[in-house]
Amino acid sequence: MKPKLIFKMVKGIIFDWIGTLAKNREELFPYSKKVVEELSTSYRLSLISIAGKGIDNRRNEIERSGLVRYFDLVIVDLLKTPQQYKECMKAMSTIPNDTVIVDDRMFRGIKIGNILGCQTYWIKNGKYGDELPNKETGQPTKIINSIEDLLEVLK
Repeated sequence: MKPKLIFKMVKGIIFDWIGTLAKNREELFPYSKKVVEELSTSYRLSLISIAGKGIDNRRNEIERSGLVRYFDLVIVDLLKTPQQYKECMKAMSTIPNDTVIVDDRMFRGIKIGNILGCQTYWIKNGKYGDELPNKETGQPTKIINSIEDLLEVLK
């Protein structure tokens, strides 16, 4: 008997901000603009960020980055919730099965993405690289070192 093949077509990507696209509050990773620009030609993109130092401050950081124009929706809030990810999917006209969530935190974006049935790409690098998957978070679909890896993984 032949194995059943399941191909998940990616149509949209939801990014985290700090640790994923931005190194810190002041600067992007050197590859972020190139990666987002290139991915925006083939995928719908959104962004969800937690604003620990204030919502207006985080919005300003994101606007100064020059990346806002590539996103269908940018959500800045004090917490990340499943509803926010659903709003991004609605704005991108995607469903969980064809949406990738990229985050450096297992206990935020990856956990929520797994609960919703999205594909989850965990950046196991940086400050939260030791925040390992467990029963609560579920396993990520893929483990990557940076968003730069997306250019290879999503070809």
